[in-house]
Amino acid sequence: MHNFETTYWWYVALHELILAKIDKKKQKILDAGCGTGRLLELLSKHQTEGFDFSEEALEFCKSKGLNNIWLQDINTWQSEPKYDVIISADVICSTGIEDYKSIIKNFYKALNQNGILILNLPAFEALHRNHDKAVFVGKRFTRKELKKDLLNAGFKIDFITYRLPFLFIIIWFEKIFQKLSKNNNAKSDLNKLPNFINCFFLLINRIENLLFRLNIRKLFGSSVFCVAQKKN
Repeated sequence: MHNFETTYWWYVALHELILAKIDKKKQKILDAGCGTGRLLELLSKHQTEGFDFSEEALEFCKSKGLNNIWLQDINTWQSEPKYDVIISADVICSTGIEDYKSIIKNFYKALNQNGILILNLPAFEALHRNHDKAVFVGKRFTRKELKKDLLNAGFKIDFITYRLPFLFIIIWFEKIFQKLSKNNNAKSDLNKLPNFINCFFLLINRIENLLFRLNIRKLFGSSVFCVAQKKN
């Protein structure tokens, strides 16, 4: 992540989408599962905090001069209401998560009134493959399922959609190939791409992000993205 997240199309496009959903006025923001800290860097004008389960990830955060970060298991994390925004990108899908619904409820409790929760999660169990094993993805979500869980926790849904339909198709064929070849080896898909391919995929994603700003949603994709608000 540290090597790729500033340039790789997947990270760049997701971060741009998240930033577009956050009010420009200074806010108190938590990155729950901050990884190696790229989002915290991009949100530096706000009052930010972050935690992660990985000590190694936090060392990368510290190397970037990031403060207000700590080692934390999200399964046991709780907070009083004090955040305007909570971001959790591809975290509550992990194999280490004990009860993701309880974590969503804890997100709700930790938000100020009218605060927002931003989630990005892998979509559709049918896409579970060798890459998921390598990066410890234990669960993939549907839009309907995630919406129901958020509503049950007390949230109001501001925006929810699938993302990356073109990647859905690529992954589908990749999974078929893995089945036919009987390849069950856990291996991440994250590899350095030729610059022109990386730029092409980033362009596609930026167009998709623009469509989201126009409130146009996708019917399928490899990820599900959501912005939910804590109701009065």
